[in-house]
Amino acid sequence: MKKAVLLFALALSFAACSKDDDKNNCESCTLQGEKIEICDNGDGTYTLNAGGESETFTEEDLDGLTPKQFTDALCALGALN
Repeated sequence: MKKAVLLFALALSFAACSKDDDKNNCESCTLQGEKIEICDNGDGTYTLNAGGESETFTEEDLDGLTPKQFTDALCALGALN
């Protein structure tokens, strides 16, 4: 899953990141007009929403990154293109 997200981010050339409202505990990134959002479900799982699709994954799937670090990496990769 994370490889697909990173490949998606590499394919995009514009990125802007922002912190969502703290009450929903989400981080988001906008890549070429598409919002990518990672939300902490509070139970050790996270939901990634992108392009009208969503997928739930575990903290282990983040390879040691926090949701903010993961979102920042997506933004940075998108900005490189």
